[in-house]
Order: sequence, then structure tokens, then C-alpha cells
Amino acid sequence: MLPYLRAERRVNEPGKSQFSSELVEALKIWKLIHAVSPTPEQSVPLLARFNELEELKKRYRRDHRQIYDQLKKLQGDTRDPGSSQKALNDYRQIEEQFIHQRREIKGKINEILTVDQQMKFEVFSFTYRRDLRKTLESLLSFQKLDVKSQSK
Repeated sequence: MLPYLRAERRVNEPGKSQFSSELVEALKIWKLIHAVSPTPEQSVPLLARFNELEELKKRYRRDHRQIYDQLKKLQGDTRDPGSSQKALNDYRQIEEQFIHQRREIKGKINEILTVDQQMKFEVFSFTYRRDLRKTLESLLSFQKLDVKSQSK
């Protein structure tokens, strides 16, 4: 039994089809399992750690963006250098915390996997978002073709 793997949900852009979060999650799990080929014993802890890593990245992007917006707003404002320094310190701290936590999670993932699987995981981590997007685009085009063929 595979654990529930949460997927990030983007706000849909106009004209784009909505895919259910379950479909995206299933594709994510399938792509990870297909790429790394874990044993049944490795699958559950790997998926749990991968989900933890995804949540960390999601929080980092959100927090990083908030602090970045603050820095952008304070840039050139010489009235309160204390606020600027605090925002800059917060920005640096978020970076350092993210790097530290990501290393910890990746270390736990590495404990689960063999060296060969670790290499596969690193390649997967670098490319899976693009691959997932391509797969979803292909599904969307198949869906459009199916709708056209049914309307004839």
C-alpha cells in the first residue's frame, strides 16, 4: 500500500484543463517509483521522505517570496535601516534553514536507497517536474482528441 502523496496545486490558468489532484499525485508516485525502482520495503519510507521534501520546497518558495517582496519594497528606503537589516537577515536565515533541512531529508532518503538508486533519485529530482508537466500536457491533448472524436 502506497502512502498518500500530496501534490502542489497551482492556480489554474484560463484555458487550461483541470486535472484532479489524485491524478497528479498518482503520476508523481508512478514517476518516482519508475525512476528509482525501490523495493517494496523501500517504497513507503521513500514516498514519505519525498513528500516531506516537497512540503519543505513548497514552504521555502512561499516564505522566500514573501521576504523577497519585503526586500524589494525596502530597497532604496534609507529611512529605517533597521527594518532593512532585519529583512535581509530573515532572507538569509530562510536560505540557510532550507539548505540545512533539505540536506537532512536527502540524507534520510540516501539511507533508504542504494548508491545506484540515489543517483536515479537525483536525476529524477532534477527532471520530474518538467516530465510531469509533459505527461499532463499529453493527457490534455488526448482528452481534447477524445472530445473531438465523440462530438462527430
